[in-house]
Amino acid sequence: MNKMMLASTLLCGSALAMTGCQTVEGQMQTGNPLSQPTLKSTIHTVSGDKKEVGQVFLRPVDDGVQVYGKLMNLKPGQTVALHIHETGSCADMGKAAGGHFNPDNKPHSNPDDMNGHAGDLPNLTANENGVATINYINKKISANEAGKYSVNRLAFIVHGGTDDYTSQPAGNAGDRVACGIIEKN
Repeated sequence: MNKMMLASTLLCGSALAMTGCQTVEGQMQTGNPLSQPTLKSTIHTVSGDKKEVGQVFLRPVDDGVQVYGKLMNLKPGQTVALHIHETGSCADMGKAAGGHFNPDNKPHSNPDDMNGHAGDLPNLTANENGVATINYINKKISANEAGKYSVNRLAFIVHGGTDDYTSQPAGNAGDRVACGIIEKN
């Protein structure tokens, strides 16, 4: 088994046995695959019984911060937007989380565009079991406790629709349906 395959296997196994864990081509070779996440977030619905719908973890790697985890109880094939928002509050149906995390005051964009919001992340699509996974290297954020790019104590927001990556200021992703505060692990 080559080193990249071993690293991916160990990482996926440590991420709470996520279903559908995948490597991101060319990005898994950086960082220590055995290191624990620095930050985590348990995500709950913002209405009704505040049911847990997923967990997302963050850990520093050589090229940025690896954001990985899963959302559950989605409709099979459903695609949703996940963003990091500027305030660590899920109050008022997630509206208290404010806008996308954007420390450099840039326009909303595709998550891979270095001239976009730091909190932009890829859309997630649920598999046949209603589980959507993320394994993404964000090069615009920090997993440190503090600092301009730190996401510690900010919020993940799950939107009910997809992000079109162009509409301003937030990609026309629909209502906020779930939220989780990012905290030290």
